[in-house]
Amino acid sequence: MALYQKFDRLLALRPDVAVIQECASPERDAARGWQPACSDRDWIGFNADKGLGIFTFGGLRLRRHTAFSDAFSLYLPVEVWGRCRLNLLGLWRADEQKIPAGATNDPLAALRYYRRFVSTPSSVVAGDFNLLPQQMSLRPSPRGGLSLVELLARAGLRNADTIRPAAAAGDVLRRTHYHQRKPGRGFVVDYLFAPRREAARLARFEVGAPRDWLPCSDHVPLIAEFTLTADSGFTNWYAASRSFNRRPTSAPPLSQNRSGSYLRRRA
Repeated sequence: MALYQKFDRLLALRPDVAVIQECASPERDAARGWQPACSDRDWIGFNADKGLGIFTFGGLRLRRHTAFSDAFSLYLPVEVWGRCRLNLLGLWRADEQKIPAGATNDPLAALRYYRRFVSTPSSVVAGDFNLLPQQMSLRPSPRGGLSLVELLARAGLRNADTIRPAAAAGDVLRRTHYHQRKPGRGFVVDYLFAPRREAARLARFEVGAPRDWLPCSDHVPLIAEFTLTADSGFTNWYAASRSFNRRPTSAPPLSQNRSGSYLRRRA
C-alpha cells in the first residue's frame, strides 16, 4: 500500500517490468495528484486502495490480453512489447474471504484457464501465490491431478529457484514475506516462473535484504535479470512463435518483486 511513498525504491532497482501487489488504482493515485514515472501500467482490483498493478519502464508498452476474465482474482494477463516482447501473467492470490462473489483466487483454476496464454514461447508467470513451496508441489487430490509446479512445467515454465538457487540466498527457501515485518518470521510465497529455453540467460536472481525493505513493507523484492541475446524468445519473438506453432516448446521469462515484482534485461 501507499506505493506513491515507495516508488523511488522501485526505480532504484532499474526494472523493465514490475508486478506490484497491494497498490492503488490509477484513479486513486490521480486523486492524490500522483503520477508514477513509468512508461505504461495496468491495474485490477476490488478495492481502489489495494489491487494488483503491472508497470513497464524504458519505453516498454503493455496491453491487457483479450483472454482476461474477472472470474479469477487477482490474475492479470498482459502483453509487453518494445525492445523485447513477452506474455506476462502477474498475480496476487488475495484472501479468498475478501474477493467478490462468483470469483475464485484458486491458482490452479486460473492457470488452467490461462494455459494457452502462458504456453506461448514468450510467457512468464510471476507474483504472490501466497503458498509455501510444499503447497506449490501439492497435487489437488491423492487420486491424481497436476500440482501448480507440474502444470507450469507442462506449459514450458520453470521455477527460477531451480535455475539459480545459489543466487537466491543459497537455497530454494529464500524468503520474501515477513509476517508483521518481523525478521524471524519469514516465508516463501512469491515465485517467478520463466521459460526453460531462457534458463541459461538468467544472469541474476535474488531477493532484497530484509533490513532494507521491512521498514516500508512486509515483503521484499524478488528480482530476476536476463541476458537477451539474438536467439532469445524475448527478442526473437516472431521466430519463437513460428517454432511454437509447429510444435510445443518452452516459453520466455520475466522478473518479479513484491514490495513488488521486477523484471530486468541485460543487453
